Amino acid sequence: MQNRVIIITGAAGFLAAAVTVDLARHHSIVAIDRRLPSSALIKAAPSVTWRRVDIAHRDSLAGVFRETKERFARIDLVIHFAAFYHSGLGWRREYQQTNVLGTESVLQLAIESDVRHLIFASSMIVMLPGAPGQPLTERTPAAEYMPYGRSKAIGERLIKEASGRLRSVTPRIGGVFSDWCELPLLYTLVKLWAGRAPLNRVVLGRGNSGIPYIHRDDLVRLVCCCIARHREFETHEVFLASQHGAVLDNELFHAMHEARSERRIAKPAYVPRGVAKVGVWARQVSGLAARNRLLERPWMLRYLDQPWIADTSYTRAKLDWDCSERLGIRERIPVIVDHFIRERRAWERRNKARNRSRYSYAPNGT
Repeated sequence: MQNRVIIITGAAGFLAAAVTVDLARHHSIVAIDRRLPSSALIKAAPSVTWRRVDIAHRDSLAGVFRETKERFARIDLVIHFAAFYHSGLGWRREYQQTNVLGTESVLQLAIESDVRHLIFASSMIVMLPGAPGQPLTERTPAAEYMPYGRSKAIGERLIKEASGRLRSVTPRIGGVFSDWCELPLLYTLVKLWAGRAPLNRVVLGRGNSGIPYIHRDDLVRLVCCCIARHREFETHEVFLASQHGAVLDNELFHAMHEARSERRIAKPAYVPRGVAKVGVWARQVSGLAARNRLLERPWMLRYLDQPWIADTSYTRAKLDWDCSERLGIRERIPVIVDHFIRERRAWERRNKARNRSRYSYAPNGT
């Protein structure tokens, strides 16, 4: 793979940091984030040029594009990860400033800088779960049923509308986890089902909720495939960045109990929607009292027992890529649970930092 000049936004975040470290081995990287990179991230990718910039500030962002073009005489690729996320249902100012206007600025500056190719990190959250027997595909339209999804859907439209002026790829990313978990909703499930009885038997609904997961290392490989094969794509492509299908809560429940080395797996205690809603509200109140922001919200129970099931056939064929079997969520649950039990303090520190959007880079195995 030839050396490319690449700008990466949100480069200190959980997903983009891993991409930045990997690409820095072969490419010239200019990394943008509104936070300073950690010493561990700088050490892992010493050749990267870091710029502390909020993409909502267009003039500062334009300065980075201008400096990069002057230094290297070209910009080959922009990878746009920077985004604001909140699990509430209110449209927040940050969605407009960062996810909409920020994306618009990144796109326009890329076009003005004669960038050849852009990768826009979207999310499977832009799609509602399909009806029974109808999996989600790359052609499933965005639903905009929650503000974050709406902001990403707007970004997708902006990227698609500009496809005549630069080639673009939009990976809709599933639930990304590491060997330390670092996925907020999975964090809650690990604490519950790998924790102490009797609460470790509690399963909301009938245990048929679920999403497509992807290990962070597999996501890095997907991004690399998008870069290597971009000339083979249409001017605008949408891919599903996840495993094929979905993993249901019932499967995770049994995997976590097995990982705890129990001789007899406890039977799940299923909690109906109405009772579950009361429990989620109670957790919200206790979380506010403890100044601990919780991702789970009562509105999420609307989709209880309605899994997001992905048909990744097109993505796998087009990229000649697939999730590694050994990095599947079921295969990694024993490692995640082992870290939870044996290195609880470090496990909690890493997950709380990720949950609070204060992620600090660490290699997957440490």
